Amino acid sequence: MTSSPLDSFTQQLVYVAVPVLLCALVVGGIAGVLIRTFGKQFVRFLRGLPRVWRSPRTTQVLIVEDNPDSRETLERYLTRRDYDVAAAGDLRTGIDFLNKKRFDAIITDIALPDGTGYTLMNEARHRGMRALGIALSGYPYPSNVNEAGVTGFDYHLTKPVNCDDLCSLLEKSRASEGDASTKV
Repeated sequence: MTSSPLDSFTQQLVYVAVPVLLCALVVGGIAGVLIRTFGKQFVRFLRGLPRVWRSPRTTQVLIVEDNPDSRETLERYLTRRDYDVAAAGDLRTGIDFLNKKRFDAIITDIALPDGTGYTLMNEARHRGMRALGIALSGYPYPSNVNEAGVTGFDYHLTKPVNCDDLCSLLEKSRASEGDASTKV
């Protein structure tokens, strides 16, 4: 008696399908027992998993600086510290970025080729962005620059900027943002 290819296929299917089916039944039975026994705890455990696996949202930073070397240095420094950085060389490009994205921090030179950093901050505030505002300038600031609401900026730094000081301002802002979100 010779076996046909169909008989051979059926035999192989049975040898593979039956163990897989049995494994599925056993796993399903065990899962059912675990869910009945530890149901609420198991559901709480599963709900907690996304929080464990979710990575913290990166801080979105806009840099507007007309000096290419300074802009690239700031961008490289902040990117290496896990900030999501967008960089522009003029006011118009900075405003274009504001049209596309919301930022947590805006770092801008005051004197730009086509306007000022004050205009950029004004535009961001007008759009309802409560981004941390950091002004950069090679010129000394007036004495009233730190009065609330005078410029729209939270901090004013004189060039050359110490990148570690800048990063500490961003970290302080990130930490206070985290505190505010846990209070909500």
